[in-house]
Amino acid sequence: MAANAGRKAAPAGLKLLEGRGKGRDSGGREVTPPPAFRRLPPERPEDLTEEAAALWEEFVDELQRLQLLKPVDGPALQMACEAFARWKEARRILAIEGMTYVAHTGLVKVNPLVGVVERASAEFRAWCAEFGLTPAAEGKLATGAGDDGDEGNPFAGTG
Repeated sequence: MAANAGRKAAPAGLKLLEGRGKGRDSGGREVTPPPAFRRLPPERPEDLTEEAAALWEEFVDELQRLQLLKPVDGPALQMACEAFARWKEARRILAIEGMTYVAHTGLVKVNPLVGVVERASAEFRAWCAEFGLTPAAEGKLATGAGDDGDEGNPFAGTG
């Protein structure tokens, strides 16, 4: 079996947010507490591009509110924000230049920026998954945050 097969383990904080409460994950298993990292936002890098800086602020605000950030998350968060900025800039240029061009040989070729968009998109999606920011993770966080168990669940106890 490949080393990267299967689903990645979620951080303990996400497991608890998605979980049933009282230190249990969504499957009712006890969650081992995470290491006692300082839950403070990382310092914003001075060399962020303008687009990345705007996204940095949004990400840090939300992730800090959920107490999912620590100072050493800065480089990973910077890479996520810069991947987004690269994706957005490549899309802007593609809108002007077009998806294809005619080479000097007369053949129609794909604009190399299409690859930049695709790679930046995949990289950004991967970084977002690391921070629990994919659409699937958002749904899990929304249903897990503040979950007080089965109270108000019309399906609880049926089965």
